[in-house]
Amino acid sequence: MAPATTAWQGGETERAFLDTLSTEMPWELIHEFSNYVRESGTEGEQNAVDAITRRLTDWGAPHPVHQPRCCIRLPRGARVGVTRPDGTAPPRRGTTPGFAVPTGDAGITGQAIAVEAAHAASVSTIFTSGLGNALAGQDVAGKIAVLNGLPMPARIGDLTEAGVAAAVFISPGTNVHEGICTPIWGTPDLDTVGAMPTLSVVEVNKPDGAWLIEQVRGGMVRAVTVQAHLDTRWREIPVTVAEIRGAVVPEEFVLVHGHLDSWGEGIGDNATGDATLLELARALHENRRNLARSVRVAWWSGHSHGRYAGSTWYADTFGLDLIEHCVAQVNCDSPGCRWATEYRNLSYTPDLGAFTQAVIHDITGLAAEGERPPRAGDYSFNNLGISGTLMLSSTMPQSVADEHNYYAVGGCGGNIAWHTVDDTLEIADKENLERDIKVYGGVVWRLANAPVLPLDLAAAGADIKASLNRYQQALGDRFDLAEAVAAADAMIAAATAFMTKASVADPAAGKEINARLLRAGRELTGLNFAQRGWFRQEPALDVPALPDLAAAARAFTESPEGSHTAGVARTALVRARNRAIWALREAARELGTA
Repeated sequence: MAPATTAWQGGETERAFLDTLSTEMPWELIHEFSNYVRESGTEGEQNAVDAITRRLTDWGAPHPVHQPRCCIRLPRGARVGVTRPDGTAPPRRGTTPGFAVPTGDAGITGQAIAVEAAHAASVSTIFTSGLGNALAGQDVAGKIAVLNGLPMPARIGDLTEAGVAAAVFISPGTNVHEGICTPIWGTPDLDTVGAMPTLSVVEVNKPDGAWLIEQVRGGMVRAVTVQAHLDTRWREIPVTVAEIRGAVVPEEFVLVHGHLDSWGEGIGDNATGDATLLELARALHENRRNLARSVRVAWWSGHSHGRYAGSTWYADTFGLDLIEHCVAQVNCDSPGCRWATEYRNLSYTPDLGAFTQAVIHDITGLAAEGERPPRAGDYSFNNLGISGTLMLSSTMPQSVADEHNYYAVGGCGGNIAWHTVDDTLEIADKENLERDIKVYGGVVWRLANAPVLPLDLAAAGADIKASLNRYQQALGDRFDLAEAVAAADAMIAAATAFMTKASVADPAAGKEINARLLRAGRELTGLNFAQRGWFRQEPALDVPALPDLAAAARAFTESPEGSHTAGVARTALVRARNRAIWALREAARELGTA
């Protein structure tokens, strides 16, 4: 692996920058945010915007505040009524996920049926796992399903397809975890509006849910009535973007970003992240003379209540600028939380994995583990081919989670206060926050100043090759991916040779080298993460590696040989293979020799 890829360090200027990072202002901001419920497009969120922009103004950092009009749906209460043979039980109160269908005051009444499902086992599967075989052999059509777990889009899709009348989800803890159930990433367009959820959903806590499902299983429930209320409208939401101009190649920029909106006070998710971003903006602005590339620091609205509406709007509105000039995106969600002392369950595209691990080790002395980014967070830039790193940052050791009998959650450093009313000041940890701020600072500083961008395209090619081999194994001798594997080998060789020779003193001298790296990287990231192509968003569901090839391979292997469906799937396989070969060859041609 070439030194320019992972071992580059910023020397004295980097150390000076990291030394300026502090928790003094961030801790003040976190305490201020504890006074606001930051629902998208509401007064509480505007108060948070004012707290950020007031400081940016004082520092003289430019920061346009955009006001896009996006589709937002805010939960406004829900409950479950139970009619037993001996009368009506007191209603159980809960919530409803964003973008579920409101029922009106009359609600929906029907026969309840218990569905044997469980809460997702890991952070990686919370956002993507469906119900699997849980519905097999059950007649759920027209009934109200009662099941454990969170009402995520894949599960809502499975229940809708099965024809249930409504659903009651049981949170795994004593508090209900708020959420959003639409599979549409960002505001709907003509291609995606048909995927809007059509199901009414109520979510109750574990004690109420345990009672309810026991009653249903025991045949003690005559009928269940669900009521769900939501405030749905197109709202103007704030998108604040501070820009710190670089001194050498200012047209190139790093995008570091996180969401401003929250469920409740949302201290661990994501006030700590908002404060981290603001401290980065302050310190970067103060050190801007030593910054080669520009850095854009963005606070999105619409993450929690519009399925990443703010970041998606930005990807749409500034898509051409991003695809031409953004060298990488860095997501900041849930840093600095209680007991969060390890770096595991990280997310990064394959070309930034070794780089991210190296930065974390250099700054903290700790090892880091990560994986392919799930279709979650504000990774709204995959379709533009932009490499990305981080999402969640530090988390608690598994032994600590086990000690507290915690189940998997999608943020807050593993604290189960995530998306609940308990996500308050006690979730933030000042010492962990200081460490995480420096990690984000190191990642952004090196991306902004590296003479040769730390994009390991050989690793990206190796990841693609591994996926091709997995699909080939599944396909057997019915379809041949050998040409695509050969193209991956050629690309890996080209990337390795390119980085061996790519040595320059500064980003200005390396401008053409970096432009070629970015063009090649766009091809590989787009191929590996996007099925719908440039400027289109994938759904908020599981997006496997090489997604168009994955879909075709699955359909083909599940179809009887010689059948109509096999013929259709074979056509899709040919097209997906062609795309893979072309993208890999284009990347290799871009790299050639340094």
